[in-house]
Amino acid sequence: MRQERSERTRRNLIRAASTVFDRSGYERATLSAISERAQVTKGALFFHFAAKSDLARAVQAQACTTSGDALGKLARRETPAFEIATAMAHTLVDLIESDMTVRSGARLAQEIRTPHDPSLHCHANWLGALHGILDRARNDGSLLPEVDVGAAAVLMLSMITGTTALPHLPARPGTPRSPHPRHASAPHFASRSPQASGDLWLTRMLHLTRPALSGLPAG
Repeated sequence: MRQERSERTRRNLIRAASTVFDRSGYERATLSAISERAQVTKGALFFHFAAKSDLARAVQAQACTTSGDALGKLARRETPAFEIATAMAHTLVDLIESDMTVRSGARLAQEIRTPHDPSLHCHANWLGALHGILDRARNDGSLLPEVDVGAAAVLMLSMITGTTALPHLPARPGTPRSPHPRHASAPHFASRSPQASGDLWLTRMLHLTRPALSGLPAG
């Protein structure tokens, strides 16, 4: 029972730290804010994490585990590998937008010195997964043979990280918000506000880049 309670407190602290890091950034985040958010004493926090850097590493590790599990599940699909790569891109954008720990872990990887270790560095993890599935796509013919796998993986990662930043840009005055992608044709939503969801922008960017990467018909 005690161990179960301890694990629950640790998970609660990681969730609280994710929220504080996401809102304030690593430098401005304080252990007081994290313990208050988790509704635990400073003593309970220090029982689990000796320093703010330890909490940051725990958030990064959880972010990599969550996103890595999702990518691993997709990689086991028996479909053309390029389609799996695009599904991975959409899944990562969805996770960044909906999962506080994944979003915070990705932010921390950019804000603090992090080894290129897939267990801690989300972007290294994601790039490796994309490279592996695109290499598979070259072998199964769903990636065009002239495409450089490494460059294609970097391109897709850049689209993932770039599109998730777009919703946070200020809208141009008088520009309407974008509709959901299911309710908008590509030409219609292309000129809409950057405040549209990252997934919407990823759909549009993949629509533009797909012909240069794959001969598969668009779904």
